[in-house]
Amino acid sequence: WRVITATYIVEKTYENWIASIKDIVGNNYSMENSTIVSSLPYASMYFVGLPSEGMDFEKNESGVVATVQIDIFSNGQKAVSSAYSIDEKSHSAMTKMGYERIQGPEMIQNIDPSIKRLTSRYRRTFGYDDTL
Repeated sequence: WRVITATYIVEKTYENWIASIKDIVGNNYSMENSTIVSSLPYASMYFVGLPSEGMDFEKNESGVVATVQIDIFSNGQKAVSSAYSIDEKSHSAMTKMGYERIQGPEMIQNIDPSIKRLTSRYRRTFGYDDTL
């Protein structure tokens, strides 16, 4: 049995997600929720949590549940359609990795009304020998 680690889950999910959206957002992406958005369109992914799904009598985890939030920022005359276009690619990448969307996509009010923010959350349970 191969134990899947939190580092593997985070790095592979992020790597696969970036590959799906990079042609639209260029290098405007991050793995942080607190990053200042300087260039649009922009996308961020961060892990909300990786809690245990269950444990055996020896306190070994039998699985973890990864919860991920993705925020997409865009502006301009077609800001909303641009955000949804990026979301389509992002969503496709997440579902191909076995994640299910549990919230969103939701347009969130931004401090600057000219910038549109689209938010989604995803979840996936990982166990031994899982891969991405």
